[in-house]
Amino acid sequence: MFREESVWIKNALQKLKPVAGKNAVANIGSSTEHFRKVIQPHIHHNIIATLEAEGWEVFNVDLKQEPGVDLVADVTKPHFAEPFKDRFALTICTNLLEHVEDINLVVQNLVAITKPGGHILITVPYKYRIHLDPIDNGLRPTPQEIYQLFAQAGDHILDAHIISISDKSYYRIRPSRFPLWGYRERVAYYLGKRHKTSGILFSIKK
Repeated sequence: MFREESVWIKNALQKLKPVAGKNAVANIGSSTEHFRKVIQPHIHHNIIATLEAEGWEVFNVDLKQEPGVDLVADVTKPHFAEPFKDRFALTICTNLLEHVEDINLVVQNLVAITKPGGHILITVPYKYRIHLDPIDNGLRPTPQEIYQLFAQAGDHILDAHIISISDKSYYRIRPSRFPLWGYRERVAYYLGKRHKTSGILFSIKK
């Protein structure tokens, strides 16, 4: 996750307030505590810690049974949602939909675990290179195109934005056997071509 992406998420989530008894959050594809606090500390600082400080109870969900994973489950599986149906007031799924084979199944699972009247926050790359983890299905939607994936369940968009990444550290110089080829991301940066991420926060029908 880009730092600027985490700032947009933090600001978008300010539009929500936890309600007593309805404050559980599912952070889908959370990875480990080490990843969130050390490798990409902006995830914890801007998102997890902010939610917890405002009274939300965050459950980190991942298929890896590692420290910092509260619920071990695979969102790409058909029966993923059965133990968690209508459990979460807020479901967060960032930078994951481009890495799954069956996008519609994952969408159905995200809706199924979210309480009626709850909210879902999604981010997906909009302008970014193919990156295998372990696959990249090529999904590069606008926020409105993300919302269309949830069209049957979506109720109201609270925030939708294409986040342009201006931090130069994300435009890497990579080793290459070809002259200057490894500088293409940095050259693109100076030419004004930015990585971009689509983000959307919306409510689902009651």
